[in-house]
Amino acid sequence: MSGLKLMRSRRDRGAVAVEAALIFPVLILILFGVIEFAMVLRDHVALTSAARSGARIASAQPRLATFATDSAAAVARTGTTMPLSTVTEVWVYESNTWGYPTNGGDINPAQKVENFTSCTTNCIVFTPSGSSLVQTGGSWSHTAVNACPGDAGMTSVGVLVRGRHSFVTGMFGASMDLTDHAVLRFEPIPASQLLQSGQCKP
Repeated sequence: MSGLKLMRSRRDRGAVAVEAALIFPVLILILFGVIEFAMVLRDHVALTSAARSGARIASAQPRLATFATDSAAAVARTGTTMPLSTVTEVWVYESNTWGYPTNGGDINPAQKVENFTSCTTNCIVFTPSGSSLVQTGGSWSHTAVNACPGDAGMTSVGVLVRGRHSFVTGMFGASMDLTDHAVLRFEPIPASQLLQSGQCKP
């Protein structure tokens, strides 16, 4: 009787070992998946924060020639939460009704994704260089900004930040591209910055 019990006990231990061998890799996979997802989420939140910070700076400087470069500098300063090495490109652009670059026209929502492939009219591109972001394309003069108080056609500024998250484990590939943008309307210019004619439009 004791021999049967011993055999049964050994079989049970063997079954448990087999089950553990099958389940353990799955648990490890889930654990690494959770860790990777958390790190992607962290970088995306940092990217979103950087875009908003850049948009806030630009929107507060409607009459400064450096509004775009100051905006890019604000994005670069977010390195405490998102290393600049993860940023691949930044756009500072005139936003249309739907929050995308005008590129000379008001593009309808169906074209919004395609519209982020081109930065031409009233749009400036910045890319990382060392510890800062430098202009590498596009143009947008501050004199083209409409920041007239009460004007329904006031210009809005958008900031697009593109980045690349590198996976730690490589289980989901080498990297993932992240993109986010923020849009704010330029703050109305104060009376002290009106043109000599008393007008605020260029």
